[in-house]
Amino acid sequence: MKMQEKDKIKDFLSGSWADFFGGNENENKTEENYISPEERAEVAVEELRNKYSAKVKENFDLAAKKLREERDNALRENWILQQRAEAALPEQMAASGINGGASESSLANLRAQYQGNRNDIQSGFSDNLGEIAKQKIEEESNVQKEYNEKWLQYLLSIAQAEAKQRYEV
Repeated sequence: MKMQEKDKIKDFLSGSWADFFGGNENENKTEENYISPEERAEVAVEELRNKYSAKVKENFDLAAKKLREERDNALRENWILQQRAEAALPEQMAASGINGGASESSLANLRAQYQGNRNDIQSGFSDNLGEIAKQKIEEESNVQKEYNEKWLQYLLSIAQAEAKQRYEV
């Protein structure tokens, strides 16, 4: 996210409405092109929120891609080790004088170990992916909550200003 966008979000969330919206409220007040401060605020904040959500999604996608690459590399390495172990097994068994059923059970154990390693790798990947998805949801939820709170404060301040103006007249 660009620094300027972060500053705009901070201004909005900190309540610096004049800095956030800029401009003169009396500019361009013809009926055709007048946009109320509320409408300007809503459009500006929605754009910033969409940009922030896109950045959160982009960060999630990058993290998920990295996790997939790490998983794929681990699975590949596991497969290579399995193939080497299977290739070396007959020689190891012959050197030990073991043959027949014992060599078959050794091969079965190797394959079970390989599958167990695959399962561990997949499980770790799923856990990590779930964790970054949870973080993404929390980030988006926090931004939405802050947005809703500040938007409500803004609308309340407008209502209070209008009520004050009516009583002063």
